[in-house]
Amino acid sequence: MSSKREKTVLRGQVILPNEVIREGGVEIEGERISDVFRSIDRTWDGQSHIIDYGENFISPGFIDLHVHGALGRNVMDADIESLNIIGSHLIRSGVTGFLPTTLSSSTDAVNRAVETVKRAPGFPLVSKPLGVHLEGPYLNSRQKGAQDSRFIRNMTEMDVENLAESIKSIKTVITMAPECGQNLNFISRLRDMGVIVAIGHSAATYEQTRAGIAEGITQATHLFNAMTKFHHREPGVVGAVLESDKVMAEIIADGVHVHSALLNLVLKMKGHEKVCLVSDSVDPAGLGEGDFTLWNTPVEVKEGCVLLRGTKTLAGSVLRMNVAVKNALAWTSLSISQAVQMASLVPAQVLGLAEEIGSIVKGKYANLTVFDQEFQIIQSYVSGKPMF
Repeated sequence: MSSKREKTVLRGQVILPNEVIREGGVEIEGERISDVFRSIDRTWDGQSHIIDYGENFISPGFIDLHVHGALGRNVMDADIESLNIIGSHLIRSGVTGFLPTTLSSSTDAVNRAVETVKRAPGFPLVSKPLGVHLEGPYLNSRQKGAQDSRFIRNMTEMDVENLAESIKSIKTVITMAPECGQNLNFISRLRDMGVIVAIGHSAATYEQTRAGIAEGITQATHLFNAMTKFHHREPGVVGAVLESDKVMAEIIADGVHVHSALLNLVLKMKGHEKVCLVSDSVDPAGLGEGDFTLWNTPVEVKEGCVLLRGTKTLAGSVLRMNVAVKNALAWTSLSISQAVQMASLVPAQVLGLAEEIGSIVKGKYANLTVFDQEFQIIQSYVSGKPMF
């Protein structure tokens, strides 16, 4: 006679989309959440393994839509081991799923990275790639940031045809500058292919940005950074994005890329349902301060800033997602549920995966993270399995 499968019950403060259950529980059976409850006076049979996290928070696992690297590795390495090493850093930041993000490079180099991400589901990675984010090469060199200007170019008909083949089985975000070349004319076709089109590294005017949104742009890559700023006579990319209820805004909430007051402004304009916290994590993340390379580019980390070596140009970040959520809560009047949503349910909705991940709901995958009152990660679960 077969025995029932053992269930695991996590007890603690359970963060739901609209409330926190102070004495709650999450029951896991196999890979999925089998129940969510208030644990007062509740009893279980001998089939349940109970883990009591006390006053600590049980949260949906974080989802990071913008990750280049960590621990000395980069997505452009096009190597499964690199993805797992990057994931080992992310999982200890509460990130259970992420978008490996490429840099402007040769078509062959980007294709190798994409093909590696497509193979990732066949490997037991600690934090799961959920798709790919192509940050370039269809950018504006005037707003290149740390991108390699040698590879920045305009999109062509052949590029679209090649993309249709290379990304047809994978969730894809493409960051582009709509004002360059014929880029604007390809946006609707990319959307028809299922691509999420983001504006970023762009010198577009307000009118050009609005035209891009009308064609199908629904995301803004690291809002305020590497784009035309807001000006009272030329609202630029920032003004058009803040105005539109069709565009979700990425925010790097490290206090370096964006002032805390601007996060409040964005939330008042767009609401937390249209804001995604991202890390834009790069190779030196998790390694402390000093001199490093961002794939092939020399950078330095000083006082929490990643800079192109010898300059004041930001080159990604070393931000951890748990710190981003902590900052968002400290800087704003958001509830903890709302702050967590910007790092879980909102990115899941962006990817069309909210029916499976992104919140603690019966039937969804048990992708969870547990943190204390200071947002230090205690444990993370991916498909019901503890990762530490």
